[in-house]
Amino acid sequence: MREPIRAALAAALVISAAGCAPSSVYLSKNYSRAGKVALLPLANNTNDLDGPPFIRKLLMEGLNARGFRVLAPDTVDAQLKAQGFTDGGQLRAATPQQLAQWTGADLLFYPVLDRFDYINVGYYWQRRVTVSGRLLSAQSGEKLWAAERSHSTRWLVTDKQEAEQQFAVQTAAKALEKMTHAPLQAESRIAVNELLNTLPAR
Repeated sequence: MREPIRAALAAALVISAAGCAPSSVYLSKNYSRAGKVALLPLANNTNDLDGPPFIRKLLMEGLNARGFRVLAPDTVDAQLKAQGFTDGGQLRAATPQQLAQWTGADLLFYPVLDRFDYINVGYYWQRRVTVSGRLLSAQSGEKLWAAERSHSTRWLVTDKQEAEQQFAVQTAAKALEKMTHAPLQAESRIAVNELLNTLPAR
């Protein structure tokens, strides 16, 4: 079953498209990537529980590949948990200075998962991911960078037999991705990559 699913998804990516026009990127004149970065837990604005840890893993890999000095997320999470914070959405109650004290970070990366969904109605299906991020100075609290990026894959068919086949394939693909805790893989990787590509190289 897995090979037909992968083949169908690969074909779908041929017509993959950005979910919306790229939003503007905020960049402070004081932007700096120097120092240790705390990649904070995601604020999750979706109903999906597998999305946030998977997106955070991709963000970690992407930031490391771009030369950022990222603190180990497990260590950051343990330090936040000791202060009573277990979810990214709770971090609004803490100041950047407090987060710096608890984690030892010089920079704070606040990620948000805004959309993470499947639509499958037979004749039409869509896979969509929207992720945003902010980079703050841990000492001053100044916003140094902020951006949002989306990516979606869509397919529309008019033939009833093909619609039935696509419904079955996409349902199986969703189940497989949920089972492996790596949902919306292609869309997630593209959205995260496009988001991090808005960070200055230096």
